Amino acid sequence: STEQLSIMLDRLRQEATAAYRHPHDEPPWERKAARAILRLAQQFPGDPGAMAPLFLNYLLIAPGESFFMAANEPHAYVAGEIIECMAQSDNVVRAGLTGKFKDVDNLVNMLSYTLGGPYIDAGAPSPTEAILRYTPPVPEFEVMIITVQPGERLTLPDLEVPAIFTTIEGAGFATTSNQEQSSNGEDTSQYSKLNQGRSFYLPPSAPPLRLMVGLSQRGPMKIALAHKNLHLDKPTSPLSGMHHESEVMSQSPYNISTRSPTHSGDEYINTVVSSDDLTQLNAKLQKQAF
Repeated sequence: STEQLSIMLDRLRQEATAAYRHPHDEPPWERKAARAILRLAQQFPGDPGAMAPLFLNYLLIAPGESFFMAANEPHAYVAGEIIECMAQSDNVVRAGLTGKFKDVDNLVNMLSYTLGGPYIDAGAPSPTEAILRYTPPVPEFEVMIITVQPGERLTLPDLEVPAIFTTIEGAGFATTSNQEQSSNGEDTSQYSKLNQGRSFYLPPSAPPLRLMVGLSQRGPMKIALAHKNLHLDKPTSPLSGMHHESEVMSQSPYNISTRSPTHSGDEYINTVVSSDDLTQLNAKLQKQAF
């Protein structure tokens, strides 16, 4: 209740002062929970949901880390930027920390009340660190984080399922790997410039994409690609607290071969992009703009 919240906030504010002497050695989780409660109370004044850190796992996840939440598990994002991928649902139930409708009674009846902390998933190379696979133990979805370093190209595999990808860091170019040529031999493939925040939909059985980053780019380009779970028997996040080996399937569509920079072919990594390539790409993009 708001009355209980007010009493707790008064106590926590008093304990946060330098003059207060705690009657016992305060454990780290208690200090962390207290700071989170005070912070949430400032963001959502009068909302009893600010007490959530007392009964939820309060986590600080690093870049590249993730965790899987099954259905009927409460959660809240406090700060920072994340990627959230979820199965289709027409039922979102809220209980606090929001200005929207709060259906507390319905939420209490539907929660799983499972104890324990989540398994932190850092992704599995598929097959190299250039493509990290985040595969939950459910069939609806999985996420790939794809990194292309400056001066490299990477061709994505053929996918028979629809997919969505978003540029989350850096910039580069994308084109289909099935290049088309006009009668005079000119490359007529469609090029797109990828900047942070741009998203694309890939229909089923679309031509594979070739991602390119120029040598002059200061940092890598990263994209997040989401589609139906194609590695259900090799999850990187367990349904329970048990650990699963994150091996790559031999039949995985992401089992891309790594080749030397001098080797030709559509499936490769670490191929240098020359300045002439980028000049031609920029020229084609200017043509496409008109």
